[in-house]
Amino acid sequence: MMKTSKVMIVDDHRVVIEGIKGVLHDMPEFEMVGDAVHGRQALKRIETLKPDIVIMDISMPNLNGLDTTLQLNKLFPNLKIIVYTMHSENEYVIGFFRAGVVGYVLKDSPLSELVLALKAVRQKGTYFSASTQVILQQYLKGLETGLKKDAFERLSLREREVLQLLAEGKSIKEIAAQLYVSPKTVETHKYNMMAKLDTNRLADLIKIAIRKKLITI
Repeated sequence: MMKTSKVMIVDDHRVVIEGIKGVLHDMPEFEMVGDAVHGRQALKRIETLKPDIVIMDISMPNLNGLDTTLQLNKLFPNLKIIVYTMHSENEYVIGFFRAGVVGYVLKDSPLSELVLALKAVRQKGTYFSASTQVILQQYLKGLETGLKKDAFERLSLREREVLQLLAEGKSIKEIAAQLYVSPKTVETHKYNMMAKLDTNRLADLIKIAIRKKLITI
């Protein structure tokens, strides 16, 4: 008999968390072990809660869903991540696919589709909603002809963290304290990503962060 799968939700909307908990309450094959409202909180709690499956939102404060996923896959390679989001744009579907998620479900779908994704992942499968499958098929075909990388994709994980925190209005000193590095290191990351993104203005970085859904306005 297969053991119960432990599930954790990472979403900054309490109504979403409670809705998923309600649906899974009467499903004995799943155990809801906890939740987090942003990526940095999730990184701390996952080590303690040890879930088998994480349901991940994209747009969250402090650390967004994609960068959280990239970190989690390095720290916990056996962890299964299902994206649950309103964002159906190509760049997000492809970005999370490349990050190694095993599922992608849109929030405008019935919650029953998220349940289908959880059941598929529990059985060591994958689940991508119909519209995301089309995007991934086009992406995989495009690989054969060599797609040009978006400049944003050249940023390192730490550079994206600094970009999000700068866009949220944090100072260099505040970012350094939060990331446990020196202000000089933060400045270096800032100028490196400015070079990669071909800009020398903070306003341009903020615009990029908004466009990439690192922050919401």
